[in-house]
Amino acid sequence: MGRRILINICKGAVLGGACLCLFASGVAAAAPSKATYSNLLTRAEAYKTADHEQFLRVLAQLRKQEDRLPPAQKWHLRFLVAWQDAFAGKLDKADPIVHDIIAHSHDKPLVIRAKALLINILSRNYHYEKAFMLANGLMAQLPRVKDARARADSLRSIVQMLGLAGQYGKALDYAKQLQAARVPGESRCPAYAYEINALSSANRLSSESRRLRNGIEVCIADKQLVYANTLRLDKASLLNDEGHSTQAIALLHQIAPSIRRNNFEPHVASMHAALARAYLAKGNDIAAKKSALAALAVNKNSGSTWPSQAAYKVLYQVEKNLGHDAAALSYYEKYVALSNEATNNTKASALAYQMVKQQVLAKKLKLDALTKKNRILKLRQALAEKAAENGRLYTALLLIVLIVIVMWLYRLKHSQLRFRRMARHDDLTETFNRQHFLDQAKRLLKRLSKAEADACLIIMDLDHFKRINDLYGHIAGDDVLKHVVEISRRELRTSDVFGRLGGEEFGILMPGCSSAQGAEIGERIRRALATTPIELNARDAVTVSASFGLSCTSISGYVLVQLLIDADAALYVAKRSGRNRLIVGTGKEARFIAPDRGISSTSPPLSEQ
Repeated sequence: MGRRILINICKGAVLGGACLCLFASGVAAAAPSKATYSNLLTRAEAYKTADHEQFLRVLAQLRKQEDRLPPAQKWHLRFLVAWQDAFAGKLDKADPIVHDIIAHSHDKPLVIRAKALLINILSRNYHYEKAFMLANGLMAQLPRVKDARARADSLRSIVQMLGLAGQYGKALDYAKQLQAARVPGESRCPAYAYEINALSSANRLSSESRRLRNGIEVCIADKQLVYANTLRLDKASLLNDEGHSTQAIALLHQIAPSIRRNNFEPHVASMHAALARAYLAKGNDIAAKKSALAALAVNKNSGSTWPSQAAYKVLYQVEKNLGHDAAALSYYEKYVALSNEATNNTKASALAYQMVKQQVLAKKLKLDALTKKNRILKLRQALAEKAAENGRLYTALLLIVLIVIVMWLYRLKHSQLRFRRMARHDDLTETFNRQHFLDQAKRLLKRLSKAEADACLIIMDLDHFKRINDLYGHIAGDDVLKHVVEISRRELRTSDVFGRLGGEEFGILMPGCSSAQGAEIGERIRRALATTPIELNARDAVTVSASFGLSCTSISGYVLVQLLIDADAALYVAKRSGRNRLIVGTGKEARFIAPDRGISSTSPPLSEQ
């Protein structure tokens, strides 16, 4: 459901009465009462998704009076501030506020609402395992939650996480409970929106669906414009999918003023992306390109990769239509990269859901085991009063039960650890796999960037590796890869991140390394490989060389993608220059470092790849 507009931030809102009026000068002069503060907080809740401009005005008014607020209302205000930060994509600002509310507020319903908001923040930061663990706790707590607003917020976060895990049936079941959990006087719109989103994720929705039409009508009638725009963008995406591009364009132009007024980045970016797709279908390449570029310009902090993914796909098709092959290829590569990222995120969320499910099961088994153990102890005490012979027999049987339970728990824990390791390491070489290497590298570069510390990235590719597989077989090729990893690790530091990027290609990120130091380490590895033969069998031994491309943050910056591009370009120069050498990338050109020594072997010469 990458093309569907996901409901990522929208929370429940109390239906407001009339528009918010300014206080008269006489009222402003007097100190507001507790009832006034409570009324302002209620109005803020009502305007969150109905009229965001009014919500910001009320929030600003409350913040000016924050020092006068009673403690409970002060915590409520802090929650609204965190909600606004999350709405605006400022997740780093919202996160500490939410944690503070959870840790120190004594308002239980507000703590539950803060946990629901934290689930949203964690999922948008791709911390799926923590988000699912928190959502699972809310599921267990839900039957005891009596506060209507806290229950509604919990249900919304649960629906969101089940949708991310692909559990669309369960998501729809919880979405239907939102109608019953509605805050008294609140609009039916949020419940409609989450139910429709669950139907859309399960591919059970079309542009003509009565449920979608009713939901849009209810949200517009109740002035819940954020939800209304979400549903109308969903409809526009469905119209595009169904081939009704003219209707999609008309609908998008109709809702554009409302979307721009709320200035919710995911909506603005999605609107431009949907317009780009529709214009492309109509053959209007100029308008399609303009809308696609607008989507990319907006979609920086939206938390959704779909608008950028759709925009790059449109730009690729437009440039291809115009015969601009180089530009088309560039856009296509960016589209594929985002597609892979979306796929990886989907896999990560599904994996996190299953891991949390296993952890919950493990805790249940542990609790059951403890319960059984207590029963066993009581039984043993009763048996002690009986004959010694019967007592020994029953004790032996009970010990067997205990051993079986312990063995089962041990096997379950062992399976969890093995599964986690398999998700992070390459089975053959025991190095990090590509995805975990990239994740670790991104996190490390982020820390190094803040500390303004240097780092270098090496991409190492074995020379003529295909010939080894062709001449000696793939088992020999596997032995060579293990040999290369063992040699390389001898030259690396404990702080270096080492991973297999694919095939015979490896990546090394070296923190605290200047260009010269990085080149020295790479050169040591190159020499060690070129001078250390490996025996493949009793008759054959080969010496494998490798080509190295080096990029450094001092030139390429701290963005991993740019470091990879520059290192890969340097590697390409090394290959073209004769292999068995290290080339330092400078961003625009590559600097020659090491002479070519080729491949030496006691076996017959190997043909080129």
